[in-house]
Amino acid sequence: MGADPCLCPVERNLSQVPFVVHVVDDDPAIRESLKGLLSDAGYQVDCYSSAEAFLQVRAPRRGLALIDLRLKGTDGITLQKELIANNAAVSVIMMSAYGDIEHAVTAMRLGAVDFVEKPFSPEGMLEKIDRLSKASDNDDTAKREARQHAALIELLTPREKQVLSMIVDGLANKQVAGQLGISARTVETHRVHLMQKLNAESLPHLVRIWLSAGNLIEVPEF
Repeated sequence: MGADPCLCPVERNLSQVPFVVHVVDDDPAIRESLKGLLSDAGYQVDCYSSAEAFLQVRAPRRGLALIDLRLKGTDGITLQKELIANNAAVSVIMMSAYGDIEHAVTAMRLGAVDFVEKPFSPEGMLEKIDRLSKASDNDDTAKREARQHAALIELLTPREKQVLSMIVDGLANKQVAGQLGISARTVETHRVHLMQKLNAESLPHLVRIWLSAGNLIEVPEF
C-alpha cells in the first residue's frame, strides 16, 4: 500500500527545516481528519495507510510521526521499533482507540513522547504538536536521540548490557571476560553484536550512544 497524496504546503516558518507531521493510520477517515486539522494550522502533513508505506520513505531530520497502534499488517509498536533501529530522526506519538495500558507503557518506554486515546481533542492534539514544533532544534534532537539510544539498549540481553557497561568503563576484552567468567572470544562476539544492534560505527560511537542514554537505562548487576 502506498502513501496517500496528502502533502500539504507549509504556511508558516516553523524552522529552516520544515517540521513534518507523518500520519500513519489505516483508517482513511482519521487520515483525512488529521490532514485537515493540521494543514489548516499550517503544518506540512504526509499521510500513510500502513507501516510498510511509511518505512519506504526516508523521514526528514525534524518531524513527528502520529502512529496508530493497531495498524493492519505491521503494528504501531513494531513500526516504532523499526524507526528506532533505523535511527529515524522523528518523534513519535502513538494513537489508539483502545485503552491499552500495556502497549501505552511499551510505546513510552521505546521513546514515544505521548500516547493519545481516540477520539482525541483536536485542540489538545494541536497543543502537543505545537509544543514539539517549537522546541529548540538542538534540545529536541538530543532528547529524541537519548530516548532512541535508551530504547535500543533496552533491546539488548542482560549479558550484552553488562559487556557494554564494562567496555564503556574502559575494560579490555580479557578484563571483561575475567570479571564475567566467560572467554575473551565470547566477549568479542558480544562486542560485534553490540555494534550491530546499536548501529555503532566505532568504539567511540558506541560510548557516545551509552552516554547519550544516561540515566534512562539500568545495568543488570553481575
